[in-house]
Amino acid sequence: MYKKISLVNHHAKEEHTMQSRTYSNSNQTNSQSARAATKMERNRRQAVGISAVLMLFMLTLAVTITTLALNPWRPTEGPKDPPGNEVGTPIVFAMPFNVAFDIIKGYSETDLQWNETAGQWQGHRAIKIAVGRGTPVLATYAGTITSITNDSLEGTIIEITHRDGVVTRYMGLDSNVNVQRGAIVQRGQQIGTVGGRPIDHKDGPHVKLEVLKDGKKVNPADFIPNLDGGNK
Repeated sequence: MYKKISLVNHHAKEEHTMQSRTYSNSNQTNSQSARAATKMERNRRQAVGISAVLMLFMLTLAVTITTLALNPWRPTEGPKDPPGNEVGTPIVFAMPFNVAFDIIKGYSETDLQWNETAGQWQGHRAIKIAVGRGTPVLATYAGTITSITNDSLEGTIIEITHRDGVVTRYMGLDSNVNVQRGAIVQRGQQIGTVGGRPIDHKDGPHVKLEVLKDGKKVNPADFIPNLDGGNK
């Protein structure tokens, strides 16, 4: 009788052990399935994100191509010459001011002129034009601003490069200018206002105008008709 009961208990234990193993295996299978499902979901989200980025890139590219097709690049338009003063014809400057002015010192290639500030005789390869402080200074011809310099002796200097190797320099301007380096200006356009030249402060407010042709200083009067008249 006792032996029979022991066999029954033994079989029951074996059955319980098998059930436990089956349950454990089932849990492991479910855990593996969950991990696989999580990994698949993560991969799906990554794929969706990559697809969205690619679609955005393609849309941006399409918009860029369409914009360029509708608005093709065109080179920046250069300075314009006034009618009757086109390339190949002699350059004729406009007056540097639109008000009356006086030439207080003319151009001199060889004759020495007395410089009161320096206290000595000097050549003067430019012209000095007296006009009220704050008067607008105008570009005498179309060109490109090639330099703007603040000088302790000459005041603010603006240099404009024109066609045919011609360059103009305006000295004695106020530091608050109307243009910047590299800008294209037209004939008669304001570039600044009259300030002062500390080196010649005894002459009062004025602008010193230099003109260069192929790197050599020349007489501004050769380019500005009736300059001696002072725009009166």
